Amino acid sequence: MLTKLYLKIVVSLLVVLPLFFEVTSQNINPTMSKLVGVDFEVFGRVQGVFFRKYTQKRGTELGLKGWCMNTDKGTVVGRLEGEKSKVEEMKNWLRTTGSPESAIDEAVFKNEKEISESTFTTFEIKK
Repeated sequence: MLTKLYLKIVVSLLVVLPLFFEVTSQNINPTMSKLVGVDFEVFGRVQGVFFRKYTQKRGTELGLKGWCMNTDKGTVVGRLEGEKSKVEEMKNWLRTTGSPESAIDEAVFKNEKEISESTFTTFEIKK
């Protein structure tokens, strides 16, 4: 009698456990978003208007990591890393908003790819 009960338990576990491991191994944390990294360059009146400071502030608010800096050709370049949805928000901000006194002509994004972890600890302004 006990042997039949044990056999039923073992068979049930053999059926249920593989299903459990298949589901959980596909996505260890289903609420966790993909991390992405992307390089950017913003053209227009973006120097001398606190663009880098506002970029750092907005990136930090969104929980992004990376950097930004002025270039010799009058643009601002940088790197964004973080959750894909937050990076998309920041890309839109760089295209359309910027600092209050800026005038954005164009924002270009390159080398976007999924990353396993951020290579930066904060969002900083490089000089």
